[in-house]
Amino acid sequence: MRSLTPFIERDLEKKFVFLSGPRQVGKTHLAKSLLSKSGGKYYNWDSAEDREAILAKSFLQDKRIVLDELHKYQNWKNFLKGLYDKSHVELKVLVTGSARLDIYRKGGDSLLGRYFHFHLHPLTLGELLRPDRIPKPEEIIADISESSTTSTMETLLQLGGFPEPFFAGTEEAHNRWSLQRRELLVREELRDLTGISLLTLAEHLMLLLPKRVGSVLSVNALKQDLQVAYNTVRSWLETFERLYITFTLSPFTKKLQRSIHKEKKLYLWDWSQIKDPGARFENFVASHLWKAVHIWRDLGMGNFDLQFLRDRDRREVDFCITRDQQPWLLLEAKLAEKQISESLSYFAERLGVPAIQLIQTTGLHRRTGRIQIVSADSWLARLP
Repeated sequence: MRSLTPFIERDLEKKFVFLSGPRQVGKTHLAKSLLSKSGGKYYNWDSAEDREAILAKSFLQDKRIVLDELHKYQNWKNFLKGLYDKSHVELKVLVTGSARLDIYRKGGDSLLGRYFHFHLHPLTLGELLRPDRIPKPEEIIADISESSTTSTMETLLQLGGFPEPFFAGTEEAHNRWSLQRRELLVREELRDLTGISLLTLAEHLMLLLPKRVGSVLSVNALKQDLQVAYNTVRSWLETFERLYITFTLSPFTKKLQRSIHKEKKLYLWDWSQIKDPGARFENFVASHLWKAVHIWRDLGMGNFDLQFLRDRDRREVDFCITRDQQPWLLLEAKLAEKQISESLSYFAERLGVPAIQLIQTTGLHRRTGRIQIVSADSWLARLP
């Protein structure tokens, strides 16, 4: 069972629940485990038989249902709106999808106020080591005292956080899974959901992105590599985000007179595809933070977001967690550097917020003023 399960069970008693996340992250397993406890029926839009039953609403005799991949139905928002307005008191509905559930916007009535939305992320240290507890935001800033979790972190770094390769536990199983997943994303998700015709070039772009992780993203450079139009590359990148292949962070600009305003940084939902150790570690940290801010927002713990800092004097900090659009915590990811980053020190003082420098080296924790230098295996385990 995943750590979000009790919250999904709670919210199903109030409204419909949407659960979205990458392909093969465990949405179907979580949904079916809920049904095994409470009863009900699972329907998958990709099944012709289930599709017919969904359109005929033959599930109305059930008390609880799961509708998987329903976003592939062009009129899905109107369908759910009508279903909620007529039957939400007696019918509990969990809607799951491997694309963002706002991917289709044309012609649909708003579902505002009729659902709660949860994001299911790959496995992280906190979920593996503390599966029954989701810490509040304030808890993660306190001084570190826990013991190391090095072996678990090394496995996660190597095999990624998707359940199948992680629990298989071997590099061979991971390599096989990675190839199959990429083929699935290209042949099914990109083709069926987006209508992209140049699938070979889109797959080429997917293979180029691991080398761009952690750097300011240049669409022009990718355009030149692929020999396609600028708007084509930008459209493909937006599609990759909607399909939970990548996520991007924007720069924080308020209170910073010389900040960079436009460029974004790109990360992968599956950090195990990145070869460079420094970039993989940075993506690993980014994924933990991205999951934390999603969970805190989804559970109503605050208006959190994840950004980065960069100014025209080339000072940069990897991550800035904001709360109510104001800096709340700064973080820098380093493989082994124990000297405090000058940029981290500058921005922490300039913005007046606490800061943490995460080191892949184990057994380290010290504080200098408002900055902590902490081993990543200990601190990341504190996150949801």
